[in-house]
Amino acid sequence: MTATSTARLFLKLNSQYSALGGVVLVFAAGVLAPHLFANPVDWAPLGLRSLGVGLLGFAAVLYLLAKNKFITKGAVIEIVVLDGLWVLGSVVLVAFFANIFTTTGIAIVTLVAMVVAFFAVMQHAASSKIEQPIPVVDIRLEDGTLIATVKRTVNAPTKAVWDVMTDHPAYAEVADNISKVEVLSGEGLGMKRRCYGPKGESWEETCDLFEPGQSYGFVIHTEAEDYPYPFAELSGQWRVEPRQLGSEFDIRIIAKPKGNALARWLFVMMAKQQFKTILIDLADAWAARMENKRQS
Repeated sequence: MTATSTARLFLKLNSQYSALGGVVLVFAAGVLAPHLFANPVDWAPLGLRSLGVGLLGFAAVLYLLAKNKFITKGAVIEIVVLDGLWVLGSVVLVAFFANIFTTTGIAIVTLVAMVVAFFAVMQHAASSKIEQPIPVVDIRLEDGTLIATVKRTVNAPTKAVWDVMTDHPAYAEVADNISKVEVLSGEGLGMKRRCYGPKGESWEETCDLFEPGQSYGFVIHTEAEDYPYPFAELSGQWRVEPRQLGSEFDIRIIAKPKGNALARWLFVMMAKQQFKTILIDLADAWAARMENKRQS
């Protein structure tokens, strides 16, 4: 169980609850209005439907956050604040504007606020257990190109780090998006390898950077007819440098999606979190292997 699991669980439950409320308000506003308001005005159903649409949007945001294995404490606290504002608004309505509601309406507003308050409290409690991942990730967009970098310090000498980084068949054991790696030909600069994805898809890569003991890089042949992903260009670089208490390695991925400017921007926005997760998991898995190699 990750440090974010509890927070993500309550965000998911909050998302489902918000989505349910949103659906009810959107599709049953006309039926609900007379039960909620003592003297429902003509625009009451429209107001309820608008609130329902807002809840559905909020539910979508919560769902995306709940899917993020590396959600930050700050992001959870933002949701807690929004939930708190809902509760505060409900208290104000019941305390100062109770006359506009029926008895049933007051009961519903109070019950909903109590559930939202429960989520706020549980999310806040869970946020205290969230720790930032050790790998440092930077993902940015430059002229339609996604540049993703992760850095990780490790308690191992550079030779152990280099040996693990250049063990190409073993790369599939630490990279969640790779199931198999085959070295096709050569060593060092110009080496060719074939990588396989989790569904059996594959592609070729050629080493275009090689500095023994320091760095290497691959360019992926996205121009191939059977290349399975929507990238016009894709390359990666791996480096290691000595540090006082071990080493630091970094991974840099440069990806240019296919399509027009809008399509590339949309793809990058959707792919950023996936890239971040993949890089953090890879850096942590590699670090564990490097430190084990140092001890053996």
